[in-house]
Amino acid sequence: MYEQKQETDRLEDRAAIGKVLVRATNWLGDAVMTLPALAQLRRSFPESFVCLMSQPGLAGFFQTSALVDEILVYRRRERGWPEFLSALRRIRQMRFDLAILFQGSFEAALLAKLAGIPTRVGYATQARSWLLTHPIAKPNLSTPRHQTLDYAQIVDVASNALSRDADHLERDQRSPLIPVITPTTAQQEAGARLLREHDVSTSERPIAMLNAGAVNSRAKRWPADRYAGLADELTASFGARIVLVGAPAEREIAERVISGMKLPNAVNLAGLTDIPTLIGLLSHADLVISNDTGSAHVAAALGRPTLTIFGPTNEFETAPSGPHAEIVRAEGIECERCMLRDCPIDHRCMIRISASDLIERARVYLT
Repeated sequence: MYEQKQETDRLEDRAAIGKVLVRATNWLGDAVMTLPALAQLRRSFPESFVCLMSQPGLAGFFQTSALVDEILVYRRRERGWPEFLSALRRIRQMRFDLAILFQGSFEAALLAKLAGIPTRVGYATQARSWLLTHPIAKPNLSTPRHQTLDYAQIVDVASNALSRDADHLERDQRSPLIPVITPTTAQQEAGARLLREHDVSTSERPIAMLNAGAVNSRAKRWPADRYAGLADELTASFGARIVLVGAPAEREIAERVISGMKLPNAVNLAGLTDIPTLIGLLSHADLVISNDTGSAHVAAALGRPTLTIFGPTNEFETAPSGPHAEIVRAEGIECERCMLRDCPIDHRCMIRISASDLIERARVYLT
């Protein structure tokens, strides 16, 4: 565990923390899971200016958020190391007092160190402890801890280290924190407009949105033919309109789902949304069924009924959290939660989940 610095090393007044740099995560689902920590950061440092540094694909997720004051778009993946040097110059000019590193990379800590940010808090991953003023060791827990709690701990450590009035909350380490996304009117209208353009009405009948892909792992994908059968069942049993959602890389698998359906009742909107429009689109869903993807996290945080299919990944660490979020998993699979991106055997953790398993869960929300 993180060892608290001595009292003499603490700042006596949080007002001294004028500017905070937050290094965002790289994936949409992870970004959603940082929302409770960002809310805690606002409560802990209410007068501070919060700048969030994000790769361009996720910048839109935070554009309308009251939790941050400015977004610094970081394009090193596209522009290489010249972007690192450019960002370094800008961060030095802004003279931040505190760096909150949700991202666990060596580079994130190196940038904060070279920029001269005096207090740098993050997990002691990738041999970067020496770059942090407050390195945090992941706790050795008998049960895996949800990532919302991991991100919140970074803010807790910063809060406790920089004030005599400790804000650390005793949290139930078995229960995830609940992210909340409130769509803007513009986002809702953009989602409704996209649906209308594809002849989907938000008022005629239930809308079931499916995300059949998973950009970073083939093993997380429930088979496309199972999704096709599920879509037919949702249509026949509940009169649901089927909408396929996802990233551009998931558009092809969404087409495979539609081509496998027997009832012509689906539209493919995968790859047609930026993140703000995706938020608005999902806000109109009566039910979302998804693999372990960013869309599932967004839908759950919007408070939409969300069924997330888990197999090789660990729901105790990354399950979408929300008032109507459920996971679906086959029981008794000896190799479940293997964390492999490609299954070396027969994908049993996923193929042993049937459409009927999901239909019974869906019935609660669609009838």
